[in-house]
Amino acid sequence: MATKELMLRLLTRLGRMLDQQAFSEMDDIVSEYGLELVVSDEFIDYCRRMKNASAVIFVSTLAVHNAASSKRPEMILQAYQSIAGKQLTDGMAQLPTRHVIRQALAAIIAGTRFAPFKGQGKQFIGSGQEWFMAAELCMDHDQIDNAAHLMRTEIRRDKTQVFVLLCSQALVKRASLLLALQSSTTPWKAWIELKKVVYKEATRLKMDKVAHEIAQLIAEFHHKNREHEACIEWASKPLPRGGNVVIPLFRVAQAHCHLGRYEKAIPLLDRVAAKVVEQTDAEIDAQFHNSDVGGEKAAKMEFNGQHAALALKNLQEVLAQGDIVPFLVSGTLLGFERNGGFLPHDKDIDVGIFATQDIFSVVDLITKTPHFRMNRGYLRLGETYQLPVTHKLTGMCIDIFIYYPSNGKLVTGVHGTFGYTQNFAFTPFGLKTVRFLDVEFSVPDDVSRNLTENYGNWQVSDPYYVTHLESPSTVDQGGTIHLMVARLEILRAIIEGKHLKVARIAEFLRSYQAAEWAMPLQTVDAIDARFGTGRLSDVVPLDPEQPAALAYA
Repeated sequence: MATKELMLRLLTRLGRMLDQQAFSEMDDIVSEYGLELVVSDEFIDYCRRMKNASAVIFVSTLAVHNAASSKRPEMILQAYQSIAGKQLTDGMAQLPTRHVIRQALAAIIAGTRFAPFKGQGKQFIGSGQEWFMAAELCMDHDQIDNAAHLMRTEIRRDKTQVFVLLCSQALVKRASLLLALQSSTTPWKAWIELKKVVYKEATRLKMDKVAHEIAQLIAEFHHKNREHEACIEWASKPLPRGGNVVIPLFRVAQAHCHLGRYEKAIPLLDRVAAKVVEQTDAEIDAQFHNSDVGGEKAAKMEFNGQHAALALKNLQEVLAQGDIVPFLVSGTLLGFERNGGFLPHDKDIDVGIFATQDIFSVVDLITKTPHFRMNRGYLRLGETYQLPVTHKLTGMCIDIFIYYPSNGKLVTGVHGTFGYTQNFAFTPFGLKTVRFLDVEFSVPDDVSRNLTENYGNWQVSDPYYVTHLESPSTVDQGGTIHLMVARLEILRAIIEGKHLKVARIAEFLRSYQAAEWAMPLQTVDAIDARFGTGRLSDVVPLDPEQPAALAYA
């Protein structure tokens, strides 16, 4: 089975070839990725889920002539050619009028919905596999209501586990992509209703594990649609025998946090932490995306300074249209002052702007440019402190932090995806211009003071520094948000296999045992023994005076 990363690279290469009509590159592509993968059902379906119709038609054509079995790719090819040409191909026109695939194609081409089915689906004909393909074609082209009609009707007719299993597998594969894309146009409600069709039947057929997996997807989709009470309801569905409670507990905690119920979210996070301690590394890795508890898979990421400079320059040009001056902050400012570039571990760029203009006008400037895309999920009805944007050409991520004057300070913040806002307060500052990676850019007029307020002794490299916990600028230190963030940070350090950071955060949590929302000491010690100090004592001397090799601040 090919990885998603491999198929994405193949699709990117293939898409570029098709866009440029550079078909002479096909031999090189086949040589690099192998003909077996290029013409596989797995890759064809990946192209479908990625909504790249030209790639689907191209690889299906190759599969018809090169795959071990040509029946399925031939059907997909004919279907996609019909949709592209807005009329049935000769092959599709030969199907009976009432054939389910022919009817699905007609609805897709016309952009219409099926009329409610009567009886047991006698309106359309076809095998179970053909009903499934028709439903998938509808999903490919965002006709989710039609897909639900087809699934519901065939489920009633079939009454076996086979069709339900096919549908659930398709929904799981599509869900991971939909969640990763974070598109503002995703019809979450329609997808939820479609999943409920499968959940209901899986429950009836006592397919407990399938029903649980679909219920958790429904919970996640409710979360994406900001329906947090519904998320709690679905995430709390009964576990199947041998089921793992960690992800459901985490989802419920996250929903409570989004609803401002921190007093409910925090104890649930403690339960998550306690459960994680009991699990093996493999069990934890299986639950969390890109998890690497053992710390063995992590590859060194190279930060591209040229890409970063281009992204900064483009952002500066876009914001200049609204007389907005961005300036370096946080880790990017630290890298500039410490070594004239970026820190070795940097993953993104940090800039700030002053809240002197309506934030929605800033959003308007950025979204109208071809250079950037923005995650609108960070916008708030109140004060928006953080706007992450992505530079389309380079893929470089930039966090834009908005600074508001408040009680004699300049206050900014982080909007955690868990549902909280954490604030940081700085002494007011002006700006000065510096040369940074061949770009004229602004920085606070007193860089040293700003960095001291953010990092303390910033001149000394500290590889285990956790900004969101240890920054002197943190508002409400030891308060509810601060200690909830500590729980999230230690969970993240566990999942990323950063054992030294786990030990550091465990020590931080011990220092707040007198606080109202302190994590139980027993849990802190268990985490440290399992994932922190317990993994380091035989390898790395925990000497606070030992010089750091790499800056992570």
